[in-house]
Amino acid sequence: MTPEAIRASAFVAHGDVTLAGASEGPLAGLTFAAKDLFDVAGTKSGWGNPDRLAEAPVAQTTASALLPALAAGATLIGKTHTDELASGMFGENPHYGPPINPAAPDRVPGGSSSGSAAAVAAGLCDFAFGTDTGGSVRVPASFCGLYGIRTTHGRISTAGLMPMAPSFDTVGWFARDAALLRRVGNAFFGDPRAGAMRLLVAEDAFAIPVPELGQALRAAAARLGPATPVTLYAEGVPHWLDTFRPLQLGELHATHGTWAAQPGRLLSQAVRERLVLAAAVPQAAIAAAWVRRENLARRVAELLGHDGLLVIPTAHDLPPRRGAPVEAQIAFRDRTLALTSVASLCRMPQVNLPAGTLHGVPIGLSLIGPPHRDARLLAAAEALAPALA
Repeated sequence: MTPEAIRASAFVAHGDVTLAGASEGPLAGLTFAAKDLFDVAGTKSGWGNPDRLAEAPVAQTTASALLPALAAGATLIGKTHTDELASGMFGENPHYGPPINPAAPDRVPGGSSSGSAAAVAAGLCDFAFGTDTGGSVRVPASFCGLYGIRTTHGRISTAGLMPMAPSFDTVGWFARDAALLRRVGNAFFGDPRAGAMRLLVAEDAFAIPVPELGQALRAAAARLGPATPVTLYAEGVPHWLDTFRPLQLGELHATHGTWAAQPGRLLSQAVRERLVLAAAVPQAAIAAAWVRRENLARRVAELLGHDGLLVIPTAHDLPPRRGAPVEAQIAFRDRTLALTSVASLCRMPQVNLPAGTLHGVPIGLSLIGPPHRDARLLAAAEALAPALA
């Protein structure tokens, strides 16, 4: 694939804009892109949907989360494609087509921050911002062989970007090396104070991937150094999924249900079906899931303490091939959500580390840190990255 083809697939046509950063700063001379959920002054935010693009006002301000990078000297060079309404894990937007995964062109790039991941993996920009609700930065980072962070929920402002499920939505970013991932983090968190972190390997999490991938990721985890084995899914994997699904779907319905239900609304079949499913979630199920969520978050926070790093696989399998049937995508999403729902439910930061390849396709290993320890997590990721190189 040529750089021009990848660029055309990664960047939205309506987001052709350049915002110069400060003349000096720790990110001076670097370029970045932003997912088409972030408002950028002078452009529209299309959210991966043609109706939204047609109706959207031109933004008068730029999303708060992009300002620290600009103030640190980096230049915004455009906006990138997303799954429709950020409701996807694969990047296959039927309205605009999937961005090309430069690391595995015959496979999906992952979603919903697909365009941002593709742009960074292709070297079209130095780093790029995405959002992460149920894995939308972590999964594309794994699929495209990138470093990517989902930050602590509420740590970075979401003002000026599309809400999807607000109690889960976070800001994140991608980079090709761990040092730059941390440097971008310094613009938000400052330099972390030195301090050792304890590695905790969630042994039951490595039973979730398909056997060949699970074996490869166990070997990668062993290269990180001494670690304590722990049990993550004490309540069972279904308990985690049954907690995540009603909360996320209920918030999706509250956020976009009215807009989506307007007569004649143009939606893909997959997103329309998901919104119908979201509308049917009983309120009692949502209320019960809130209680389960708090119990899970409390237990995992106690497990990590102030210095623990939980090691888990990022995804359960290699990225699907482009054009896979919807049924196969649903099955894939449910298996990988068993892994990504942990940080989402517990509101914790998580970093994907590229862990090599399997059959020539990138695979990813993740570190989950305690809430608000994002800077320490990024520093640990940089320190551990050479072990997986």
